[in-house]
Amino acid sequence: MGQRTPIRRLVIDAAIPTKGITIVDVAKELYKAEGVKAVRVTVDDVDVEVLGLAIVVEGVDIAYEDIEEALERVGGVVHSIDEVVVGEYTPEAGATT
Repeated sequence: MGQRTPIRRLVIDAAIPTKGITIVDVAKELYKAEGVKAVRVTVDDVDVEVLGLAIVVEGVDIAYEDIEEALERVGGVVHSIDEVVVGEYTPEAGATT
């Protein structure tokens, strides 16, 4: 299929169990993924057994499969991908041209 299009930024809605794992553990595991240069993990929902997370991953040529596998290794799951940036640069938010 040819050359892979470089992913520069992902915004992910995910969840992890409330026990046995911290958001620090999640961030460290995600940072190990191919192409990742920075990770931000924010708790945006708390339930009895689950923490809802907003995750921002930035880098150059991020391997999405590695991101998904990293979350699974820490007991997490991707609910949705809320933003993705691909290409040579990161366009300004809201830019139309």
